[in-house]
Amino acid sequence: MNTESTTSDISNDSDESNSLDDFYDNLQDLVLNQAKKILNMEFYTRALLSSLPLALLATDEIGNITTINQTAERLLEISQKQAKGKPLWQCFPNQPDIEKVIQMTLQQGNLFHMGSKKIILFSGKSIIVNLYFQALLDDEKQIYGILLTMEDMTDYALLKNALKQYVPASVSEMIANDKFPLELGGEQKELTVLFSDLIGFTSYSEKFPPEDMVKLLSEYFNEMTEKIFEFNGTLKEYVGDEIMAIFGAPVEQMNHAHKACSAGLAMKQKLGQLREEWTNQGKPPLRARVGINTGRMLVGNLGSRYRFSYGVLGDHVNLGSRLEGLNNLYGTEILLGENTADLVHDAFQLREIDHVKVKGRQQPVRIYELISDESTPLSDKDNHALTLYANGLKSYRLQLWDQAIEHFNNVLEIWQNDGPAKVMKERCYHYISSPPPEKDQWDGVFQHIQK
Repeated sequence: MNTESTTSDISNDSDESNSLDDFYDNLQDLVLNQAKKILNMEFYTRALLSSLPLALLATDEIGNITTINQTAERLLEISQKQAKGKPLWQCFPNQPDIEKVIQMTLQQGNLFHMGSKKIILFSGKSIIVNLYFQALLDDEKQIYGILLTMEDMTDYALLKNALKQYVPASVSEMIANDKFPLELGGEQKELTVLFSDLIGFTSYSEKFPPEDMVKLLSEYFNEMTEKIFEFNGTLKEYVGDEIMAIFGAPVEQMNHAHKACSAGLAMKQKLGQLREEWTNQGKPPLRARVGINTGRMLVGNLGSRYRFSYGVLGDHVNLGSRLEGLNNLYGTEILLGENTADLVHDAFQLREIDHVKVKGRQQPVRIYELISDESTPLSDKDNHALTLYANGLKSYRLQLWDQAIEHFNNVLEIWQNDGPAKVMKERCYHYISSPPPEKDQWDGVFQHIQK
């Protein structure tokens, strides 16, 4: 017997056994590590699905739910345990159109989208969602289920619907998409405000039944607000028979002064049409005054923690309100402040009316009448009347009273009922009997003591 050979064979067998053991040990470690990775990946995937802001549900090939993430649980008010194994359509009670889309997805394998869908949950709560139905396909392109993605649009829809009461639909969607912050606070911005008030509405209210005046006012508000929205204005409020609108906020507009003036003219034209209809119906022929002003204002949510109130504050806001009231004194319909006039004079026909101090404000302002836009040319007679008025205003500021009166009289020969010419003519007569300071001490500014 060869002892060395036997010893060698035993040694070799032992080495092979050790190597095999090492192999299996390594294989076991490999399998365990791979299993850990798979488990970790599953946990990671679950965590990822749970953290997604989108609601996700997956089904098997017959449409029964296999997976639902936490967002979907919260949105649909259903737990994983309650949902698993149930038909997907049962999550949407009394929604046959959704059940139909689920069946079509399982049969056709196409992507289906249902936008801004209102869902009534079992609890009675309503939500607005975007639904995306995607067929799940295996390697052989066979359908083995559905992935439903839901996007909660409830807050977006509520915000957009709320904003539609104050801004046009296009603007409300822009605000909602940008997640416009509903929080207290404001910022300084250059904006344009528009104030409109009905003339003599109170006196008409005493002559007509209240229900008739309410209907009339409602029709007026509807039509005027549509014109404000047409030019992207923001409705601030109705106060009595007054309308206040903001141009240039909350969505920024570089041409907010132009928009406000266009809105003012459109409101005037529409009210003229309504007045004809109302007159034929025996209703009061209402007229309105409009004041428009541009300047730096504080804009934002200026209410309290109990109620949000989007609006503007500042000296130029007050001036806009005063301009609206001055129409009553000059017999005009639309008056602009000088800041607005400077911005729009190239696109609109304006007439400088006066240089005044309004009640509650020390800084004087030149005021202008908004007559028309440049696309509506004036007749030669009208242009001549404007030139005559400008000459009269120039003579007035030079204290050439008789010369100014002559110019204003010439205006009245063309426009017999021109309010500004009548006012300035009477003021010249007043200064003839009660002269203002000497020319070098007089700035031509007239101080109004009424609003």
